[in-house]
Amino acid sequence: MIKKKRGLGEGLITFPGGKVEENETPLECAIRETEEEVGVKIINPRKVGVITFKQINGNVQVMHVYLATEFIGILKESDEAIPIWVQRNDLPFKNMWVDDRIWLPLVLEGKYVNCVFEFTNDWKFMVSSLCEFA
Repeated sequence: MIKKKRGLGEGLITFPGGKVEENETPLECAIRETEEEVGVKIINPRKVGVITFKQINGNVQVMHVYLATEFIGILKESDEAIPIWVQRNDLPFKNMWVDDRIWLPLVLEGKYVNCVFEFTNDWKFMVSSLCEFA
């Protein structure tokens, strides 16, 4: 996991990630962003979900979720993130996005998630959630 140093979610504990660039797949983005943010290249990431974030004003963002259990390299801090290790049974939910409490345990149980979360325009409050899993 990472402690976000800037941008949306600054100060929260979250995961490496970012926007898919032109001519890039979501998988390629996950690999690139992890390497840029924490200095390691993830090996054989497996897609475990799609999460759609909506705001009341109509803004929509889609997040593709990948799980990797192997990597090459040494973790290092970047301008954007401080890498941290956490125990699976001691996740810091009080310092994470509120939606993580819903979908992350499902992913860690081996389920594929398809969720929609609606937030206020300032991202401070979740106003609705729908999460399907298989």
